[in-house]
Amino acid sequence: MVCEKAYLLSEEFHREFADEVKIPAWTPEWYGFTPAGLDWLKSKGCVWTKVTAGPGDLIVWDSRAPHYNVSPTGSLARFATYTCYMPVSDATTEDLIKKKEAFESGRGTTHWPNAMHVGNNVAIRDGQPDPIQRLQPWKRAVLGPRAYKLTGIPYLAKAVVAV
Repeated sequence: MVCEKAYLLSEEFHREFADEVKIPAWTPEWYGFTPAGLDWLKSKGCVWTKVTAGPGDLIVWDSRAPHYNVSPTGSLARFATYTCYMPVSDATTEDLIKKKEAFESGRGTTHWPNAMHVGNNVAIRDGQPDPIQRLQPWKRAVLGPRAYKLTGIPYLAKAVVAV
């Protein structure tokens, strides 16, 4: 689900709700909307829309757009990968070390490359851990040179040499 055109109001929203008590989160990069925040978006004419996609579709949006995931209600599993790309120069050596360790151990990270939180979320379906979810991939990723470069890991050697 995505809240249409709300990203255009992001700065105004965060000014308006700067003093609001935040919903506790597993990472500081996540922002949970309170009922007051949701009402504010609605008062501005923002509408929640289900994003309908087929197998292999790529969905791209501004991450400031309020969005959330809904577990599938049918019998078919769904897979999504959230990614964010930014200049490697925005990552510290410590960020790259964490990223490399997470990649090599098959662990998850947040999708912000410069706000590294390594861990795994447990998806819940019908109040129980989702039986389809795994904390490790079925098969380890084998990356070509370009894909490996996009992880940021090759820049680690350069950063360590420069230190």
